[in-house]
Amino acid sequence: MSVPAGNRLSGTRLDLVVAAVLLTDTLTSGVAKAVGDGLAWYGWPLLAVGPLVFPLWRRYPRAVMLVTVAALVASGHLGVGPLAAVPALVAIAVAMYRGHRRLTVSLVLVVSAVTMLGNWSSAGFHFTGDVLEQSMLVIGWLHVALISGESRRQRDAYMAEAEHTREEAVKRKAADERVRIARELHDSLTHSISVIRVQAGVALHLARKRGEEPPPALVAVEEAAKDATRELRETLTMLRDDEGHRLSRVKPLADRYRGLGFAIDVECEVDETAVLDEEIDHAAYRIVQEALTNAVRHSAGDRVRVRVRRGEDALVVEVADNGRARTVTPGRGLTGMRERVDALGGTLDIGPGDHGFTITATLPFPEPAVPSGTVPAQAAPALDTRSTR
Repeated sequence: MSVPAGNRLSGTRLDLVVAAVLLTDTLTSGVAKAVGDGLAWYGWPLLAVGPLVFPLWRRYPRAVMLVTVAALVASGHLGVGPLAAVPALVAIAVAMYRGHRRLTVSLVLVVSAVTMLGNWSSAGFHFTGDVLEQSMLVIGWLHVALISGESRRQRDAYMAEAEHTREEAVKRKAADERVRIARELHDSLTHSISVIRVQAGVALHLARKRGEEPPPALVAVEEAAKDATRELRETLTMLRDDEGHRLSRVKPLADRYRGLGFAIDVECEVDETAVLDEEIDHAAYRIVQEALTNAVRHSAGDRVRVRVRRGEDALVVEVADNGRARTVTPGRGLTGMRERVDALGGTLDIGPGDHGFTITATLPFPEPAVPSGTVPAQAAPALDTRSTR
């Protein structure tokens, strides 16, 4: 049975539980000492300070380590037993894991020297087996904590590198597959479509040369061949070139549509220097591309407005044309657009807006995390279907 996310121990909740366990551990040692030989009054705060500051380790790992080790050294003469050293050992391992290697190693060496010197002084500066045993017990545990934190850090670094390598391999494989598909499409479809277009063009030329009116079907074949050639070229370009910031190329993309009788106004807050998630960058570019294509094909207007805004937690893409379409039937373009948005956990709004027919996509950034209350993209409202976009 899966555990609900709200019931899992993580973050601050986990830190408080660990601090409570450590506090119970040190106070138990104090109680045992107090019942047996008695414990000085200042022993209780020394035993409690380490566990109490432990929840701050995420923000101040070095300060937590210094406080817990100082408390351990200060309470060493009290003879409360080895359990009182657990908070210091945990703090040392945590600081080493966070990468504060120089300070942690130096501190462990200093505490080891102080421990050896203190035991040697207690024995009247006679180096005996008991002095060696007691000293090596403490020094050994200090080094175990040191090595544990470093080994865990190296393990996590290795796992992160392995994951990065795996992702890079997947990306290379996907790129190779895209190139292979592009090559196959070019070799198979481009040749056939070109032959159809050339033959239709020759037939139209001959008909016009003879002074005849070309058959409407022949004109439609030539136009369809031109559209298919253009779309195939765009598809091949997409398959072969799928790297780098795409939103930085929104303005050149809009320039390609301006020659088709549309005035296009573009405002994009993302440029080549922007740090943006690749999936969001790619999806936003494709949404703008599809929206511009829809406007050129289906809109009765003559002006398109493109806005790409980068908020604190999401990227907002808005494309509006002044055609004010009254009827919309979601075709493959809008369906694919919605699939892209849904895959990223965003929202998509399609319909009339202040500037005409408007497509607004909100793509949340991976970090910070999107609040759990975000409403997923819903199906576009039925708007009296007629034209296909």
